[in-house]
Amino acid sequence: MKLRLVIAFFLLNGLTAAAQNTEIPPQYLKDSLPALILRCKDLLDHAYMAQTLLATTDTLPGWEGYPVKLYEYKTTPDLYTHQPKTARIYLLNPSPEKLAMWILTTCQEVKESVAYQYVNGLFLWIRGQSGAQFPVKGLLYEDQHIKNFQEPYVFKDGVTVYIQDSSKFPKDKTCTAEQIEFYLRLTNNDLKAQTGQYARIASTRREDYLSDGGTEDVGNAGDRKLKWLDVVRKLYQEAWNSDRNELMIAWAKNHLE
Repeated sequence: MKLRLVIAFFLLNGLTAAAQNTEIPPQYLKDSLPALILRCKDLLDHAYMAQTLLATTDTLPGWEGYPVKLYEYKTTPDLYTHQPKTARIYLLNPSPEKLAMWILTTCQEVKESVAYQYVNGLFLWIRGQSGAQFPVKGLLYEDQHIKNFQEPYVFKDGVTVYIQDSSKFPKDKTCTAEQIEFYLRLTNNDLKAQTGQYARIASTRREDYLSDGGTEDVGNAGDRKLKWLDVVRKLYQEAWNSDRNELMIAWAKNHLE
């Protein structure tokens, strides 16, 4: 019922100004948007970090006014400890409707088409890169390099960051309760000068941002400046109240085929 009401709203009232500028065919909204929203819902329903909701806050520093959610989650059993690992993280994941519109406006703006090739390609990319999960701050475990070896990554503003104080990061790859809580409170002053390269939810690079007309001095792959965090935070917050996601668009201009 909720999905039918959402589709009816789009058809009767049109999209926001940003989406109207992309001229998404009305027939697509009627015939294909419902199926895309359902795919996005299924993806977000399986977001592995969104397990146990502990709190919702709109006062997190830097994210005031946004409904950031604090989750606790457990991984699958680790290859070496043979036990699940526990983490906590602040997330700001889109709704299925918001994610669907970001995908459509990106395809229409970049490719001037919402053909299945582009929409499906972008959806699959996001699914593989992030599961559409946007980590605002906290600990993320992934078996990125060795299957079932759950290694810790600290995130802030949608980007991997590195802790200055080595005692705050586990040598055995299993974080203590104190370390987990520290990651939820950290500021830029706690970080090394260089960050990770990719921004959630589409693994946007600094080079994508700059080639899309970005003007901030965020560095490059060889000089990954902290300024990237400010830019990613600003652009994601702008996307939150829009049908456009500039981070996604910037990635698509360079990579969507």
